[in-house]
Amino acid sequence: MRDIDLKAEIDFENRRAKGGDMRRNQNKYYWATNIPIKKHNLDTFKKIKNKKILEIGCASGNDAIAYTKYASFYCGIDISDEAIKNAKNLNLENAEFLCVDGHKIPKEDQNFDCVVVNSLLHHLDLYKSFKEIYRVLKIDGYLIFREPLGINPFFQLYRYITPSARTPDERPFTSRDLTLMKKFFDLKEVQWFGFFSIFSAFFRIKKLRRFLTFLDFYLSKTPMRIFFWQFSGFAIKKQKNLM
Repeated sequence: MRDIDLKAEIDFENRRAKGGDMRRNQNKYYWATNIPIKKHNLDTFKKIKNKKILEIGCASGNDAIAYTKYASFYCGIDISDEAIKNAKNLNLENAEFLCVDGHKIPKEDQNFDCVVVNSLLHHLDLYKSFKEIYRVLKIDGYLIFREPLGINPFFQLYRYITPSARTPDERPFTSRDLTLMKKFFDLKEVQWFGFFSIFSAFFRIKKLRRFLTFLDFYLSKTPMRIFFWQFSGFAIKKQKNLM
């Protein structure tokens, strides 16, 4: 387990909620990986249809707008009080927003069919967060995730030289983190992305992005996938009681 500076996390997310764009220079890399991210989002909509879901790290509710069109009930939590204010102002039906720490989810055991986390787990103590997610998920419930990997040394070097784009306690997934995740969940339908396709960020040519994404897809079938930028997918709650 590791200590997380919650105040630093709150300050960073509050600045983002007020319009700060600390990751403006990184937006081109999200453009470069838009194809697999879009696929993950579409798959997510199918998985949450008519389900009761929890989103950890809902921010100002941008994703909630889409999720509430599919889910029977949506609950979004975030550590940023400014973000939660923004989310509540959306006045979405069948939805609630709570300003809480993701390590302590104020909901009963086996309360949700799905827990959605988009690039937020790596901000948390993974043992505590996996344990809480496991607790609030129903039997056969799904953790729907998209997270960065921190194994490629070049990606790690980039993170090191751009500290203002992230909080001090952000730590992309390591091999050990993946092993811990598998103790709580069975990983299903996982896609690994962001290797060759990253280079399309510097040209913004869609055909190039499509071709490099195609190469990444086949490379992701090999052990090289561990050196990709991100991974996403669906993880089903294991039946064994780990609490």
